[in-house]
Amino acid sequence: MSVCETSGVGRHSAPDDDDVVETAEQRGDVLVAASGAGRHAAPDSDSVEAETATADETVADTERLHPRRPPNADLRMLREDPALRARCAAAVIVPFVLYTAVLLVIGRTGVYLIWLWIPTVTAGVLAGTFLDIAAKRRQQPNDDD
Repeated sequence: MSVCETSGVGRHSAPDDDDVVETAEQRGDVLVAASGAGRHAAPDSDSVEAETATADETVADTERLHPRRPPNADLRMLREDPALRARCAAAVIVPFVLYTAVLLVIGRTGVYLIWLWIPTVTAGVLAGTFLDIAAKRRQQPNDDD
């Protein structure tokens, strides 16, 4: 008898017609009542209000810790502050120069394009950090008013 000729007990086989399939009630399993206590049941109104209040508090805390800036605020800061512009330019250029130098030193210039994401991500993180720090410094004098 080969494996294919077995009694259909495979992983993806359907039960035969003569197989007895028990229901959960016949096996004595505990069933969730139809009162809505199941996992996907609608929540109670009290819990919805509590979750809404918690979500509102979370949003307020997030906006307090990380106030929103208009999308063009970073560009305006770059135009107005030459020191910030120089730091951001250095943050973009330096990772690529260091990456190129390291690959030249170890003699692996053939993989330059494969690992190019490393200085790209590093440059973005550094420039974003410099812009965030500058934005916080601009907001501090306004908070004292």
